Amino acid sequence: MSEEHHHQRLLRFARIRRTKFWLRFMPRRARFHKYPVVGRFAAFARKRSYLWSFRYSELRPAFYAGSILSLMPALGVQLPIAFALSLFLRTNFMVMGGLQFITTPVTAVPVYYGTFKLGERALHFTGWGPMESVEPVPAPEALDAAHTAPDAPPPGGNWLGHLAQRFRVNNLTHLLNCLILGGLIAGVVGGAILDLLWRLLVLPAARHHAARKPVTAVVTPHDQTPKPPSPPDSTT
Repeated sequence: MSEEHHHQRLLRFARIRRTKFWLRFMPRRARFHKYPVVGRFAAFARKRSYLWSFRYSELRPAFYAGSILSLMPALGVQLPIAFALSLFLRTNFMVMGGLQFITTPVTAVPVYYGTFKLGERALHFTGWGPMESVEPVPAPEALDAAHTAPDAPPPGGNWLGHLAQRFRVNNLTHLLNCLILGGLIAGVVGGAILDLLWRLLVLPAARHHAARKPVTAVVTPHDQTPKPPSPPDSTT
């Protein structure tokens, strides 16, 4: 074995070890039945080859859809949604499902805080955020009522309206809008980064490895069985 061939083998084994390391964090076909909820569809999923294919056409949708879904406020149901999206988009579920482990109960707080701030900044920049207006000057009667009983419910016993004002239910809509918009923006950027890294690092190495494979020519052996002698010419 030549030194160059030995070096190529060492590089190939190193790539295999790196691949196995990253596959540990992905829902593989052999362990698919162990996952909650989606594990019930293990026999169904194993028959779909595109769910486990690492061709670029099956990977590219998983980069973008998986990155976006991983940053959406859907903690706890991300893996079933990722499985449904993989079937709908006919994309790789190992990458799609593996990206969902970006947001865990440990990382959810900083991730969602970052997407909220990003979405809030985007809403403010586009002008679709909440309008910051000057509060109207209340009437003297309202000022007296506010000083006498600031926390009392309005007359008539409208406790529901008082609770909605007390806890500011409208802020929940603003919170969800910021989380969704921020997750969408960050997910698209993250998917583009994964797509670019795959195209720059993995695809050229795969093409180079495929080009170095020896091409074996199939040679059809000639029939060397002696032919029977032709009958003599009887014409005179």
